[in-house]
Amino acid sequence: MKKYYSENKDKFKNYNFKKKYNITPEQLANMYEQQDNCCKICNTHKDELKRGLFVDHDHKTLEVRGLLCLECNTGIGMLKDNTDLLDKAKEYLKTKGKFN
Repeated sequence: MKKYYSENKDKFKNYNFKKKYNITPEQLANMYEQQDNCCKICNTHKDELKRGLFVDHDHKTLEVRGLLCLECNTGIGMLKDNTDLLDKAKEYLKTKGKFN
């Protein structure tokens, strides 16, 4: 099985994307092209990243939102996809932690 997997990594990868995100290899390639192979938030090119880009999705609806680098994807996840928390974090950074 190990040998079969190592010889068919793309096949397994495509299967997993279809199963997990309901997207085809063509749709994924189209996402890369639309984003110029860059993170949708910080615009870092995939070739500048150690681990490439990740498929970001809404954890409630499972809808795919775009391709993100590890840092941007993790940041959104740590804030629980909550825009109110994101706004508070943004305000915190703007004021250097000093709220009025």
